[in-house]
Amino acid sequence: MSAYVIAGIFVLLILLAGYLFISHSIEKKRIQRQRLVTALRARRNSFRDLATGFPQGFLSNDLTGLLYRALIDCCEQLSRLEPNDPAHAENLSLYTNLLAAQKEASGQNKVRLDNPQQIKEANHLLQELHKFVLQQSALNHINQVQTEAYTDQINRLTLQITVDGHVFNARQAQQIGKVRLAIHHYGLARKALAAGNGSHLFDKQIAQLDAVMAKLEEKADVSGEAATANGATATPKRQVDDSTSSKEWKQFEEENEKWKKKSIYD
Repeated sequence: MSAYVIAGIFVLLILLAGYLFISHSIEKKRIQRQRLVTALRARRNSFRDLATGFPQGFLSNDLTGLLYRALIDCCEQLSRLEPNDPAHAENLSLYTNLLAAQKEASGQNKVRLDNPQQIKEANHLLQELHKFVLQQSALNHINQVQTEAYTDQINRLTLQITVDGHVFNARQAQQIGKVRLAIHHYGLARKALAAGNGSHLFDKQIAQLDAVMAKLEEKADVSGEAATANGATATPKRQVDDSTSSKEWKQFEEENEKWKKKSIYD
């Protein structure tokens, strides 16, 4: 009789162990699935912030398309993991349509950033975008040629907003009459362009910045001499110098726009 009891207990222990093993496996898979969903949601949100964080028309079509394809991939995986959540299918349709529309809008004008807050935010987003490109390359989702092309476009955009920031500060200084400070900021813009001018792509912009700074140097010298001799006589000269500086600046802006359009599509 005791042998039957022992055998029964042994069978029960085996069944209990099997149940615990299966329960543990199911729970482990559930946790892994939940972690994957959480990670995919976080990636989707990160890509969404990058795709929508920049002003429309700032990123090249290539970089925008890369982000939309990453968003589509996340939404497809989320749709399979959570088929009862309609938001994933809606997002998938949205980003698929945006990708198609983006391909058709290849001729849109590129925008420039014109205030420090925009420039600061764009600089942070470009850093995050560069990290994303490197991650995609490490995962072999893009090849080496694509990685280099995307990185080059990001570097050019970073240079663009750096120059825009210095030029914005220079113009602000000019407006309040701080000529020497304006020259300093134009000099920083020139230095940034010169550092990335290995292919002589920015020769014209550098030359135009030199012309703007030369005119401002003349203005600063004349203003200093006039202040010590006769402040009233400086007014007509200042008006002439302001007009000349504005003309030089307009030429720089026009050339800068040509460079930005060319750099995006090179």
